Amino acid sequence: MNILMIYPKPDTSKKPRFGFSYEMLTVATVLSKYHNVYIKDFSCESYDLYNFKKYIHDNNIDIACVECDSYALKRSQNILHAEEIIDILNQHVLTVAYGNYCYITRKKFGNAKCTVTENDINSIIKCINKFETSKIIPYIKDYDELPYINRNLLLEIPFYKENKDNTLLQTAKGCENTCIFCQRKGWQGCYIAHSDEYVLNEIEVIAKQGYKNVWIVDENFTFRLYRAKRLLKKIIESKLYKELRFFISSWANIDEEFLNLANKANIKIISFGIESGNKEILKFYRKNIDIDKVPDIIRYANMIGIFTVGNFIIGAPMENKDTINETFELIRKCEFDQVNIKTLDYMIGSYLYESLNDELKTEDHIFACVEKGLNDFKLKDIQNIKYTFLSDYYQLHRLVIEKKIRLYGTPF
Repeated sequence: MNILMIYPKPDTSKKPRFGFSYEMLTVATVLSKYHNVYIKDFSCESYDLYNFKKYIHDNNIDIACVECDSYALKRSQNILHAEEIIDILNQHVLTVAYGNYCYITRKKFGNAKCTVTENDINSIIKCINKFETSKIIPYIKDYDELPYINRNLLLEIPFYKENKDNTLLQTAKGCENTCIFCQRKGWQGCYIAHSDEYVLNEIEVIAKQGYKNVWIVDENFTFRLYRAKRLLKKIIESKLYKELRFFISSWANIDEEFLNLANKANIKIISFGIESGNKEILKFYRKNIDIDKVPDIIRYANMIGIFTVGNFIIGAPMENKDTINETFELIRKCEFDQVNIKTLDYMIGSYLYESLNDELKTEDHIFACVEKGLNDFKLKDIQNIKYTFLSDYYQLHRLVIEKKIRLYGTPF
């Protein structure tokens, strides 16, 4: 069959940045072993109805698989456009809806012919097999049975061809931390990891294909710290780090040994999820980190030339000017190279969202603010507080960053 994989444009328009749906490319790779697979990614391609219909007709598309995402790519859902596309596609082809939004809600999505509600590649395979009896796709029995994603499938899209030095890699998925704001619990509560051999072999493939920058998309690369250290030691032993630069996300529960390994393995950026400088708020978030150790860890990473990103949230129910200042003081003390501050968002699939009164669940996400009775700040005031701080911070920190770049070069 001819199968079209579609990533709809996000509901909120934002400037494209490098990154693709790992879910989409994983599914596309599996299906491409048995069928002809095409990809349209409207997070970075322009959408035109006439040309879209012509594409479907010219390629004799039999099935269209539409990914219904939930904040994972560029922090925006894409369900409005997903519904629109499915309604259009239904006039021409069979439609399959899948993706994080479907896994969270576990409901039929719009007018899709089939909705996959289980976050399991075999559920998608089962759905596709319903429509084709002569080429039955076998089930994937183990995480390591998944083929390496076929990155060449993206190169027909100009955006990815222009960014051919960059790619993504997933060594594990899921996280068993207890953070109540995290939406990922809604689609992947358990943690599963590829074997070291699988990861090393895929990294070798990536290097041979000429990629330079590898963004590891694990929710928390250091969730199993002993595994992360073991992997880095093997990357160093294999000398694969000489051809590649890596970028990871991590919590702050790491140590200097890990940072030294990361530095030697050519990890250029570590994005840290810290969330708050106030212990009471961290307890409310169920964020299990030792905040007292954070400044030393971040400063050590900075000192050895790793570029650091700090991720924070303001707007907890007990938030006040003093707790916000504690967070800002922590940021100054750590001297992050980049800082992201988000307003607390009660997102569908998170424990926080489930804790809301039903009358507040009118949308799939609710920003914490006094208007919603969720804290003592007006939403516009929270936005102003964080934008003012970030403007001042970058102005003061500019010379530090410039010096670091002179010493260690740009991270990518």
